[in-house]
Amino acid sequence: MYESLLNAIEHYDKIVIHRHRQPDLDALGSQLGLRGLIHGNFSGKQVRLVGDENDYAYIGSMDTVDDAFYEGALAIILDVSQHARISDDRYHLAEERVVVDHHLNTSDLDAKVLSFPEHIAVCQILTDMAMRHDLCVDAETATYLFAGLVTDSGRFRYPQVNALTFRSAAFLVERGARHQWLYKKLYTESLAVKKLKGHVVNHFQTTPHGVAFMKNDRTVMDTYEVSFFTVSRGMVNQMAGIKGIPVWVNLTEDHEGVIHCEIRSEAIPVVEVAKRYGGGGHGLACGCTFASWQETDQLLADLDRLVAEESEAL
Repeated sequence: MYESLLNAIEHYDKIVIHRHRQPDLDALGSQLGLRGLIHGNFSGKQVRLVGDENDYAYIGSMDTVDDAFYEGALAIILDVSQHARISDDRYHLAEERVVVDHHLNTSDLDAKVLSFPEHIAVCQILTDMAMRHDLCVDAETATYLFAGLVTDSGRFRYPQVNALTFRSAAFLVERGARHQWLYKKLYTESLAVKKLKGHVVNHFQTTPHGVAFMKNDRTVMDTYEVSFFTVSRGMVNQMAGIKGIPVWVNLTEDHEGVIHCEIRSEAIPVVEVAKRYGGGGHGLACGCTFASWQETDQLLADLDRLVAEESEAL
């Protein structure tokens, strides 16, 4: 099941680990966690991590890597399988490329793609690999993997959570994962973020059939003195858990004018709508980007129609 990845790691002395732009904790946790697994189980490996950083930088930092390091190296790309979303496109300089992903997108990469859509997180994939192959996992690596597991599973609430998810969590805690440290990081926020949450709750709108949406122009970041990531990914679930709201959407304009869309759903699969606009992701959690606010209105109309059709089918 995981032999091709392990064999590739064994074969190369130089390895660069990539993941998607604007990383969440599954992307970062799997990146840092895989490095820990390699160092703990393979001797003589030089492992580098590359990519942009954001509010989750507290979990670990990236490396500075020269182009020359990619010569004769293996590039492992985690939590993404499409070129446009990869942070640092120098993966193509590597001698070989391996993708490990769990999203529902078709890959456009010249790489060996290992797709595991049945897993809730890439961190769960790597933990499962560690359990099946009896790999050494130290406390630091366990913490990285636990971070991605707990966040991509929605704190173990999402429908795809299963017995393996809880076995993985127990395995990582047994190996010293600092879960209380992680929870403190996740649940401690600045006054600015708290005020931003109030802004979203007080200003989001709904479509005729109950799709909640929030449109954040680029001034929101400056007004609340927060990062783009905080406004976009960080605020989407302020519209979650509200009776009569089956789907919610957060639309955020970055400083270059690109509008990033985060779509979430309680039970109605929405990923095909995201794919229609060049995006993708999970069945109930996905995203895409737009060049104008007018285009976002069509997306909202499509989602509203989807909710109406699902309601009629009940």
